[in-house]
Amino acid sequence: MDRANARLVAALDARARVAREIGALKRRLDLPASDPRRECEMLALGLREAPEGFSRAALSRILKSVFRESRAIVRESTRR
Repeated sequence: MDRANARLVAALDARARVAREIGALKRRLDLPASDPRRECEMLALGLREAPEGFSRAALSRILKSVFRESRAIVRESTRR
């Protein structure tokens, strides 16, 4: 479980780095920080490709939480 947690934290850290890069790009291009349509697409893809493990409802809650936190990083990056 410790290794699984470490991989999860590493994946979340990589996502945060990408979110910061996206935020900086959106700032340069004067684009809105959030993209609800893209989030819906990512959620649908994540749920469609999900292996057995978490229920779809649980996985949806987890992904939405990750998206919300990533959105906050993007917004912070667009303000700099």
